[in-house]
Amino acid sequence: MFNRYKLHHVGVVMPSIEDAEAHMQLFGLTEDYRGYVDPWHCWCIFATPGDGGTAVELVVADEGPLLKFNKGIGGVHHFAYEIEDFAEVAKWCAANDLRLLEPEPIKGAGDFWCNFIHPVSTRGIQIEFVQPWK
Repeated sequence: MFNRYKLHHVGVVMPSIEDAEAHMQLFGLTEDYRGYVDPWHCWCIFATPGDGGTAVELVVADEGPLLKFNKGIGGVHHFAYEIEDFAEVAKWCAANDLRLLEPEPIKGAGDFWCNFIHPVSTRGIQIEFVQPWK
C-alpha cells in the first residue's frame, strides 16, 4: 500500500518553541506555517529545507503526554504518509490488524485531516496518515 503514497513529513518533538526556532535556524529550515492541534495540545511548525525537500514538523506540546516524550527532551516522533482516502486506509488497517489511534481523522495543523496507527500495532514506530483537504 505504501508504494502508492509519498512521505509527507517527519515529526520531531521539541521541548519548546525557542528550541524549535533554534533548530530551524541551525539547520537552515524555512517555516512554512504553524498551527495548533487541540486534541493533542501542541503547536506544530512545518518547515522545509532550503532545497525544498520533505517537510519537517516540529511539535511543541503545552500539556499532555507529549511533554514527557523521550523523557522530556524530544526527538523523532513519527513518519507521515500522504494518502488520498481515509476510508481506504481504514480498511487496509483493519485487514492488517492495525488499530488507528482515533476513531475518526482529526483536523491537523494545516489544511489536512490526520490520524495515526496506534504504536502498539507497529512496535512503537509512529505512523501518521495525512489526507489534504480537497
